[in-house]
Amino acid sequence: MITYEELKGKAVLITGGTQGIGESVAQYFSEQKCKVAINGRRLDEKVQRVLDRTGAFPVMGNISDLNAAVKIVEDTVNEFGKIDIFVANAAGMSMKPFLEQDEAEWWDQVNINLTGHIACIKPVLQNMIQIGGGTIIIVSSFFGTLGWNNATGYGASKSGLLTLGQYLAREYQKYNIRVGIIVPGVIRTPQLNIDAKDLGISYEEVCDMYASEIAMARLGKPEEIAEMAVFMATEKGGRALSGRHIQVSGGEYRTTPYYI
Repeated sequence: MITYEELKGKAVLITGGTQGIGESVAQYFSEQKCKVAINGRRLDEKVQRVLDRTGAFPVMGNISDLNAAVKIVEDTVNEFGKIDIFVANAAGMSMKPFLEQDEAEWWDQVNINLTGHIACIKPVLQNMIQIGGGTIIIVSSFFGTLGWNNATGYGASKSGLLTLGQYLAREYQKYNIRVGIIVPGVIRTPQLNIDAKDLGISYEEVCDMYASEIAMARLGKPEEIAEMAVFMATEKGGRALSGRHIQVSGGEYRTTPYYI
């Protein structure tokens, strides 16, 4: 991993930082000597192991609760005095045909993935304006760029995140605030258990199936998303990529799955 001296001492808040992509992002920023706060729904033994490994500060709470989302930001600022880098990574997903999914379950995905992050970003922006700038990194999904079976709520919310990032980048560039959007392809994380359940196959089977459709014949790794997030947080990366969405997908590009 490349070391960026300019990131040393920066204050970073990562939502959904307790597993998968978020955990890797926390690890990579910690290795850059950043001060890292990670958000998760609750503090348990697994989360404590992540905290012990990364040295991160815990800010627990469900960002779909808008009051909790604001408090997560406030607690981070109280601990570090500022937020230089905000990584919007937390995600909720469930899969059912559109007409069969309970309305509350559908909206729960939107409230976690999109609305909750909007609630976080408002006070984050206010803090960044006060300190003279910062970087917001939004983790969207390729599900938000194409059609997919049984994932309308997730896809709609991730598409909204992508567009939100593009608009924020334009609106707040005058405050030296950069906004980059990462669009992961299929990444080998626990979230693929949801795909496996929807398809009625095992976790390993769904990984093999998805890998067979990717140019590099393998799934993406959480570390690859973390590397991109760290680069986006640098002056060079932030300038080059603000307002852009970058696909980190192992060469995968398709419009819709062929299987049902």
